[in-house]
Amino acid sequence: MWDNYWTIPTREQARAGLVPAETECIHGHFLADTFDSLYPDSPVIAFVRHPVERLVSHYHYFRRHPNYPDECCRALHERSLSLLEFADLDWMKNQMTRYFRGRSAGDFAFVGVSECFVESLFLFETTFGCPVTLPAPCENVNPERTAPHYSLSAADYGYILRRNQSDLLLYEQALQRHEQSMAAALTAVA
Repeated sequence: MWDNYWTIPTREQARAGLVPAETECIHGHFLADTFDSLYPDSPVIAFVRHPVERLVSHYHYFRRHPNYPDECCRALHERSLSLLEFADLDWMKNQMTRYFRGRSAGDFAFVGVSECFVESLFLFETTFGCPVTLPAPCENVNPERTAPHYSLSAADYGYILRRNQSDLLLYEQALQRHEQSMAAALTAVA
């Protein structure tokens, strides 16, 4: 497995020889079409997260781990942005939609749902025949979050959600696909 966390973020930057020759799986944060020209027949998978949870998590991550080359992180720290001001940054709005590059949840070989992580790992295992060891490690968890979901006022939640409507539609597609796949997998096991 090769971790690609913005080493090669876009299709225009993906060239033969940049990916290590022994790579069987590319993992990380990159646009869905980044490796289409290099590996046109390879399955592409994604994990999605509810858009409000994703944005709030991103905000807290950047507060804990400043990454000043990142424009949004730099703006957060230099301008001491509140959560809602951070939510108004262009790159923070509908981020999943940009990553999907015009694809729907049905266009991927697999889409996991972060809020259903263990079930998604089960579906991944049944889809690809790749054994998953449980419990799966939970890394990069916000140590200050004490509940499964971030606690926001209804007004703040709605404010963020209104700025991420395209992401909400993708998330709902992924959640529907997840529920249908779980029902089919459980029927097959029974």
